[in-house]
Amino acid sequence: MRHTEQLTITQTPTGYWSVRRGATHITGAMTRKGAEAERDLLRQLGSRRDRRTVRRLQAGARGL
Repeated sequence: MRHTEQLTITQTPTGYWSVRRGATHITGAMTRKGAEAERDLLRQLGSRRDRRTVRRLQAGARGL
């Protein structure tokens, strides 16, 4: 299950850095570097979740 929208980083008028997927604020940080680290972490977690889903589906297919 891949998200088609990319994670983007934008700066708010108050100077806060926001990580967004489309119009949805996911997380953020006080610095751009911090927001980039948050975005990288989300990408890693997403790819792990996708691998687990594939393994679960493969295990279910073997059980049929």
